[in-house]
Amino acid sequence: MGNAPVPSAGCGKATTLTTKEYTISSSGQNRVYYVDMPSNYDMNKPYRLFYTSHWIGSRWQDVEGQDFYFLKPQMEADGEQAIFVAPSSDGATWQEKDHALFDDIMAFMNENVCYDTTRVFATGFSFGGMITYSLSTNHQAEIRAAVGIAPANYNIWLPEKTHKPIAWMHMTGMSDGTCPWVNNEAQKRGAKFIALEKAEDNGCTIPDEIPTSNGAYSCYDFQDCDPEHPTRVCTFGGGHTNIDGNPNWIPIESWKFFKQF
Repeated sequence: MGNAPVPSAGCGKATTLTTKEYTISSSGQNRVYYVDMPSNYDMNKPYRLFYTSHWIGSRWQDVEGQDFYFLKPQMEADGEQAIFVAPSSDGATWQEKDHALFDDIMAFMNENVCYDTTRVFATGFSFGGMITYSLSTNHQAEIRAAVGIAPANYNIWLPEKTHKPIAWMHMTGMSDGTCPWVNNEAQKRGAKFIALEKAEDNGCTIPDEIPTSNGAYSCYDFQDCDPEHPTRVCTFGGGHTNIDGNPNWIPIESWKFFKQF
C-alpha cells in the first residue's frame, strides 16, 4: 500500500498508441480490444491501468459507453487519470483462452505505454465480473486489486487456483437471480463463496456469518486480513445490475477501493 511506482518497460519511450480499437493475435486468433489513453499522456508517468471486462453478449463498446463502469469520471473528479483497456470476448462469453488474451494484451501494453506495474486493476460486471474473478485466482502477481460487480464462481472457466493473496472487493444484489449470493450451499456456488475464498486466501478472520443487506447497500470489511490485501463485500436489496442509487454507489465504492493502493 502506497509503494513507489514500478514503471513498465514502455516508460520513457514515445508511444504510437492513441484512444481507439486495436487488434492482437492471441491463441491463433485476431482479437480486438479498446485502449483509452489519458489526455495529455506523459510518457514518463507510470499511470494506473484498468483491465475492464464486459458482460455476457456485449462488446468493448458497451464498457466504453459506460465510461469503464463509471470509473473514469470518478477518477477525473479526483484529478486522476488512468489507462483503460477493454477487450471483447470471442462469442457471448469469456473462456479459458481469455487468460492468454490478458497475458498477450498486457505484454504488449508493457512494452508500449507507461504504466505502474504494481497498480494494474481488474473489474467487470456479471460475466465480466466472472472473468475478473477467474483471472484473480492465478494472476495475483500481475493484478494488484480486483472488483467483481455481480460475479459468480461457476459457469466460467477457472484455472488451478494458486490461493495467493490479492486485494478483492465485490458487490452482489441480494435479489440477484442471475449471479446470486448463494446458488448452491453444498457445492459452494455463489458470490458468498467468492468472498469466503478471498478472505481465507488473504489471511482474514472468517466470521460466523457475513453481514448482508436486503435494503440500502452495506459493505463489510473482513477483519485481520493481510494489510496489503484488504477484502470487502458489498450487498444491497437490488437485483442483477451495476447501477444502483442516485448517485450510483457502485463506481463510488469501486474507486474508493482502488485508489487506496
